[in-house]
Amino acid sequence: MLIRRCHSPVSNRSLTIIIIVVTVFLLTLLAKKEHSNGTRQYELPFGLAIKSCPSDLDHLRRKQYGLTRNVVYQKRCFRGVYSNETSPRESVADIDEPLLGSRADILDLDDECSIISSSAPLDQARSCEPIPFPISEPFPAANLSNVIFGVATTLSRLQDSVPQISHWMSGTGALFLAIVVDKSVSDNSLASLEQLYDSHDINLTAIRPWNCTFDVNEQHFAIIRDLHDYSSEETQWAAIIDDDTFFPSPYSITQLLASHDSTVPAYIGGLTESQGAIDYFGVMAYGGAGVFMSMPLIRQLDSHVDECLAASLTREGDGLLSGCIYNHTQTALTAVPGLYQLDMRGDLGGFYESGVFPLSLHHWKSWHQAPVDKMAKIADFCGECFLQRWRFNGDTVLANGYSISVYEGGITQPELDLIEATWDAARAYEDTMGAMRDKVDDSKKKSYRLIDAEEIDGKLRQVFVRHGASDLDGDGETEAMDEVVELWWEWPQDDEY
Repeated sequence: MLIRRCHSPVSNRSLTIIIIVVTVFLLTLLAKKEHSNGTRQYELPFGLAIKSCPSDLDHLRRKQYGLTRNVVYQKRCFRGVYSNETSPRESVADIDEPLLGSRADILDLDDECSIISSSAPLDQARSCEPIPFPISEPFPAANLSNVIFGVATTLSRLQDSVPQISHWMSGTGALFLAIVVDKSVSDNSLASLEQLYDSHDINLTAIRPWNCTFDVNEQHFAIIRDLHDYSSEETQWAAIIDDDTFFPSPYSITQLLASHDSTVPAYIGGLTESQGAIDYFGVMAYGGAGVFMSMPLIRQLDSHVDECLAASLTREGDGLLSGCIYNHTQTALTAVPGLYQLDMRGDLGGFYESGVFPLSLHHWKSWHQAPVDKMAKIADFCGECFLQRWRFNGDTVLANGYSISVYEGGITQPELDLIEATWDAARAYEDTMGAMRDKVDDSKKKSYRLIDAEEIDGKLRQVFVRHGASDLDGDGETEAMDEVVELWWEWPQDDEY
């Protein structure tokens, strides 16, 4: 007789549970292995989450930060004291105490942001006593309702530029005209773009080019006709910008325009920093820095647009515009310092750390990388303090909104009076930008660069990071870790100043 031996089958549900448990176990082991070498944070699949951090540290896990699992962490707090006697921009204010402490904590971001290198409690690392700090008062609200801004670019670049454009245009009442150059953009896409900008309190009109055979450079000049047609009776100024033109403070633009007469033809802009470009292209307003024209000049140019397009040998928008102005009007360029074309490549740290107060910035997401909207967030609270410098204990310099730099052996005021030559071929720019000093070797300067800034319950949190620093982990072994410094700013209430 054949005897059948019965085996209890494993149910599908049980098998599924076993697979999930084994998968989570293996992935956890993989995560620990990856982190042991100081790699970036590892994410578990299927929505599985690592234990949560305290709310005031949880942002350190954001993907865009790209931090290592273990980070060296410090936090400092300032209480802004509004004063009319703050140090002038050209000098560096001295603070006779260190900015960074001698003790830093190492946080494990994958284990509830717990401290792994200190016997001090986590609460101690998260708290700090605000230091009184003299700063300038915030600028008044900007009114740009008398300005129409024009740009010619693609739909996707206009969508991507919302955070930066909204920093300076939201709520100002400015008119914004966008020529969308995509060959087959739909009416729905144009309407959606207008709605997107409207949700940020920006009055955008998105249209197609009046001549679709023009390339983007030619559209930057041909937009003159559209600026004329879409202006209102209240419009006094028209501005042509690029999609990566950035104004740190809209109030500064109102002050610039208020210092010129809008009832006569006016052509206002900035020269490039590249002497070679000036020698080749000539003296003109370089458009990435922003070009401002009074409406009388726009009306003069409107009748010559076709003629200038047909006659010009150059097809570059800035050259078309300047040629048309010089050939058909009596208006000369008014060159304004502070409108920066930033025709430089590489690390522009020396420029941003020079104490400059820029009216505009350009090429910040192409020729160099800088989170300009995050950097300029501080200007919402203390006006001219954006990129202002303070030196702590003789060796640490805060370029507000951009970096914290620690110089081995300290740094003097005469050295800080010179721009550090950090970008490619920087010495070739001395004729247009001023005297420079040699780039400081990385071994002699520790740099923490700002990666984020946001308002939280009326305070401003700035996050500075130094990637890939080597330090010791909890077991006394060398590990590549990122260093994080947070600066928290709080402000006096309206009835305190």
